[in-house]
Amino acid sequence: MSTAPRIQMRPLTWLLIAAAVVFVVIAIVYFVTPANQLPAFFPGHTAHATREHTKHGIAALGVAIVALIGAWFTTAPARATA
Repeated sequence: MSTAPRIQMRPLTWLLIAAAVVFVVIAIVYFVTPANQLPAFFPGHTAHATREHTKHGIAALGVAIVALIGAWFTTAPARATA
């Protein structure tokens, strides 16, 4: 028998990891796409602008980091059944 605790991955953990991945992708889009080429549903879409939205990208990365921290806090060793 192993005495090492098993990490239990709850559905909320997987949801937070997926949200973090989505926000990293959004951040990359903000970093590399000029404002006039952003999808229309993205905040910061401007028809005649040619610059990237670095602040939006940094904010999206921040949300991704918060989601990963939340996922880390939702993991816990499985409780031993007596």
